[in-house]
Amino acid sequence: MSKIARLIIASGESSPDMRYAAGFSTPDEFIWFEANGDAGVICSPLEFSRAVKQARPGVTVHTEAEFGGPGRIDMLKNLAARLRVQGFLVPPEFPLLWADRLREAGLAVRAADGTYFPEREFKSAQEVEKVVESQRAAEAGVRRAFDVLRESRITSEGLIEWRGGILTSELLRSEIDIAMIRLGMEPTGTICAGGAQGAQPHNTGSGPLPANWPIVMDIFPRSAATGYWGDLTRTVVKGKASDLVKKAFDAVLAARELGKSLVKVGADPAEIHNAAARSMERAGFHTGRSGEADFGFFHGLGHGVGLDIHEAPRLSPRNRVPLRGGEIVTVEPGLYYPEWGGIRLEDLMFVEPGGAGRCLTEVETFLEID
Repeated sequence: MSKIARLIIASGESSPDMRYAAGFSTPDEFIWFEANGDAGVICSPLEFSRAVKQARPGVTVHTEAEFGGPGRIDMLKNLAARLRVQGFLVPPEFPLLWADRLREAGLAVRAADGTYFPEREFKSAQEVEKVVESQRAAEAGVRRAFDVLRESRITSEGLIEWRGGILTSELLRSEIDIAMIRLGMEPTGTICAGGAQGAQPHNTGSGPLPANWPIVMDIFPRSAATGYWGDLTRTVVKGKASDLVKKAFDAVLAARELGKSLVKVGADPAEIHNAAARSMERAGFHTGRSGEADFGFFHGLGHGVGLDIHEAPRLSPRNRVPLRGGEIVTVEPGLYYPEWGGIRLEDLMFVEPGGAGRCLTEVETFLEID
């Protein structure tokens, strides 16, 4: 008899682990469990028929009434009795309220130490296709931004005018997002940061966009149908870039291509990161801190992408676990200086099980738009 069963209480929309385990998503919470190699879900009548049609193969769908619902603690006590277990192994983000109530009911609750489903790191061929679908939508979004910038003109004040009005971060973001929504995506937090705002890597951008200065566009949509994400970044200048910005762009582009060339089975993620960082340092772009602001290259080179936008593995100095094959990772070096802004260029790579890395991003990379 297994003493501990695995348990998730969450909605598929909020929990990548639930979507992975159950195979479907709902806006409301439901229960997934696994013990002795058997998995199942317990759903309300509202979601039962959806679960029957969409549940992952091997997942049995149950009604709440089978376990004495709708009281959740009573259901879980009955579930534990039926499974002949003494408690549950839950994800690290499991709600504290439910953990307390389960313990009060005499059931053990233990949070997983680290990733709940380590196998999520390694993508099947079907999962790769789902990520690529989202990546193509992200590319459609950035190409829409390119079109808007090509259609625009530079004003005498050094701003960008489009269709009779000043082009703002908010307006450009909406054009990107609408293009992706039309392809079945759910845009979240699209970054359109111009000038000095681009020196803060996660500043989404606001207000008028400046001409002749970098505009960082980081685009990461999630598919409404599958839950898988895409992720890409391009940096462009509407008008003419300074010699310094051109040099920084070339340094980031070279670091990205170097990083991509090193993504393969057996590669040390820390070494991939360090190689890209050294490349930009040798090009004359140093990293440090001035006052309260960091400058240079001060984030990890990349991260995994799948049912979460940021998941294992990380391409960072802290990860020395070699790539094994099957991972999807970003390669996204950047340079950030408060005096003129930021440049980040990001592609998505699949670590082929046979050894080599394959780029999943197709959109072009360039700096200036006339």
